[in-house]
Amino acid sequence: MRKICFALPVMLFLGCLHSPQSLDVLSPDMEGFVSLFVRYEERCPYFAHKELDWAAHMGNYYPLASQCETEDEMAEVVADMMTVLQDPVICLRKYDELGTVIEEVYPYSREYEKNYDMDVLVEHYLEPNGWAGWEQGYIEGFGWCDPALLPYIFMNTMPNVPSVLDTLDAFITECIALNVPAVIIDVRMNPHSGLSYCGRDLMGRFAEKAYPGAIYRSRDGPEYDSYTDNRPVVYPAGPAQYKGTVIVLVGENCRGRSENMLASFINFPNVVLVGDTTGGSVSRFSLTQITDHWSCASVYRTILTYDNHWIEGAGLPPDIYVETTEGDFAAGVDPVLDYAIEMLNECR
Repeated sequence: MRKICFALPVMLFLGCLHSPQSLDVLSPDMEGFVSLFVRYEERCPYFAHKELDWAAHMGNYYPLASQCETEDEMAEVVADMMTVLQDPVICLRKYDELGTVIEEVYPYSREYEKNYDMDVLVEHYLEPNGWAGWEQGYIEGFGWCDPALLPYIFMNTMPNVPSVLDTLDAFITECIALNVPAVIIDVRMNPHSGLSYCGRDLMGRFAEKAYPGAIYRSRDGPEYDSYTDNRPVVYPAGPAQYKGTVIVLVGENCRGRSENMLASFINFPNVVLVGDTTGGSVSRFSLTQITDHWSCASVYRTILTYDNHWIEGAGLPPDIYVETTEGDFAAGVDPVLDYAIEMLNECR
């Protein structure tokens, strides 16, 4: 019965594209391929936005997949098929018999230029300004400088421990006590999902009142432009809210859930983005098994700004663009952070 369920969608949309001989009976090896197609056909939010006919595209690859003799050949066909979406989040993973990932393939990639240098940041800015924060510091990804010297928060990731918010509250409390007019939050080095934990609670520490969040967009029907939008709200959180200017440092290497956070943060009137446009990679996905040892990402959701601008492929532009060069870093200078420090000093 399960084979019939997989076969029917393919027969319905491929019937007019292929001869009956190519659609006789799906072999068990094709079930994963068809399952992947069905998940994208029903759930992927990008087809209307990127002007793609997924059914026709998949129809071109169905004959190739049906001729595959090995799992690796099937993975190659699927990877080539997925390239058209131009989504750097999509990946294929191969597992061994113990379930360990032994190979990853990304069908499409983008070049992301970093507008920071970690060595320069640590040596010339963090350590001279009383670097403190969470136990593992910038290696683990979260910490800050002494607010009396430089009210600066570093966020590569947010460690998945409740004590992080307690220590963040201590930083905010000190900034309020010192009457610091502006704080700097640096997420330029966040290319992954490390902000998922407590991300909204973190923003709530800087929210004077409730503000609309980003749009979570999913498919809501068979048409490619049938969407359902979830619009969450960011509420004040924590024992105290910092209400001064929040200067957020951003760049191309900033993507994924960090862009999710920024898409909500830009709705705060006290938040200013400084740096460069973010990476524009915000797909949410689950994994679909395509063979015994290979899986592929199935995209089911994306993120838009609250005023309905797509982030995927476009990114979030800064309010203030600041250029960086390798020469700056070679000289021990971080132009983006320097600009933010100047802004902070002007607020004093």
